[in-house]
Amino acid sequence: MSTEISGINAVNAKELRLAQLPHQLFLFNSIGNHVLLTVITISVAISYPLLTLLIPVISISIIAYTFIKGASMARHESLLVRAHWGIVMRRTRIFLIGYITLSTAATLAWLLYTYAGVMKELMFALVGGLGLLPMMVLILGLTIIESETLNYAGQGFVPDWAKRRFGNAAEKKALEESLARAANVTQ
Repeated sequence: MSTEISGINAVNAKELRLAQLPHQLFLFNSIGNHVLLTVITISVAISYPLLTLLIPVISISIIAYTFIKGASMARHESLLVRAHWGIVMRRTRIFLIGYITLSTAATLAWLLYTYAGVMKELMFALVGGLGLLPMMVLILGLTIIESETLNYAGQGFVPDWAKRRFGNAAEKKALEESLARAANVTQ
C-alpha cells in the first residue's frame, strides 16, 4: 500500500483520509459543537431551553463513534491509521474527564442548592469555576494539540512515541534500529 518517493515513505490517499478522520471529528466536536453551537444555543436558550441538550447529544454521538470505529482501526494494517486513531482515543478519554468534572460540579451545586439551601448565585460560581472553566481550558488545549496532530496525519507522519505505543513488534523493532543508527551517527 505504501509507495517510496525519494527515500521518504509515502502512504496512499485512503490511509491519509483514514488517519485524518478522527482528528477532524474531534475538532468538530470541540470547536463546532462545544464552542460555536454552545454560543448559538445560549442565545436562544430562554426561548428553547431543550435545545441546549443538542450539545451533549452530538458530543456523545461523536465520542461513541470514535471509540467504536477506533476499536476496529486498532487492527488496521497501516501504522499511520492505527496510531492516529489511538491518539484521538486517548485524547477523547481526557476530554471525558472534563465532562465528568463538569457533571460532578453541576451535581454538587444542585445538591447544595436543593438540600443545604446554599445561594443560587454561589452555585453558579461553583459550576462555572469548578466545571465550566476547566472544561473550556481543556477544550482549548486539546483543540490546539489536535490541530497540529491533524497536520501530522495529513503529512503521513507518526511521532516516535506513537510508533512505540501503537506499532506492532516489527514496526517497534525498526524504530529502535533507526533510532540507534541515528544515535551512532551523532556520536
